[in-house]
Amino acid sequence: MTQIQHESYPPEQHLLRDLRVEFEQRDDGRGYGWLPVSEFIRNPSGSVHAGVLATLVDMLGGGLAATAVAPDWIATADLTLHLLPRPAGDEVEGVARLLRAGRTTAVIEVELRDELGALGLASMSFARLIRRDDNPVVPRPGSAGRSTLALPNSRLTEPLLDQIGFAVIDASAGEIELPLSSYIRNTLDAVQGGVVATAIVVATDAIVGTNAGVPVETVDLQITYLSLVKDGPLRTTARLVEPNTADVSVVDAAGQTATTATAVAVLVEPNNL
Repeated sequence: MTQIQHESYPPEQHLLRDLRVEFEQRDDGRGYGWLPVSEFIRNPSGSVHAGVLATLVDMLGGGLAATAVAPDWIATADLTLHLLPRPAGDEVEGVARLLRAGRTTAVIEVELRDELGALGLASMSFARLIRRDDNPVVPRPGSAGRSTLALPNSRLTEPLLDQIGFAVIDASAGEIELPLSSYIRNTLDAVQGGVVATAIVVATDAIVGTNAGVPVETVDLQITYLSLVKDGPLRTTARLVEPNTADVSVVDAAGQTATTATAVAVLVEPNNL
């Protein structure tokens, strides 16, 4: 298995390393990824946190889209994720396929599954950008076998939301705050798209759970990325449109709306097995 190294991204301490995802682009035109499931990324029900799965989708979709538009580069434009609220096995596999690659956008679909079957389905679109010298080089499909960003010491050492650094300011309003650090930035020096999605999940779980009076977990996301969050802290606000559905906005330090989303959360039973 190959460790992917780049002189500027990601740094040694980074979320994408600590998740220990292995991935591969094969000659069949698809991208494959394998996420080991630890206690630090599970919900109380035993399912995998939707923000982590959104990050996996973003990694796989981004890698395949970057290959499709090469030598240009990409930025996430939108992401839709639908999940089955059930306990996951010890590993989640993602399979990404290219739906379309045009002059301005690339569209990717990602299936998520474990040893028991389907876990979810996602789709993403990416804006096509002019390549910069510091963008990573994506290996040619089928040329590298399995690769990983993980280093020998890369791993989560506490629950994901704590390690990223989220703080809930007002759960009833879906207000959370996240200071920016190199740990969560992407190749454009902004908050990585999966981390933005994770912020939306945290806000949704907070506002829906507070309204319901019981713990919930997000199972559906529809996210539109409007601009990059380069200056922090990142903040969210939310409002309920249905008892289990929230509209969430992500704003940057200047108060500019960077991302909008609609998310659905469901009541779940703790997994006591």
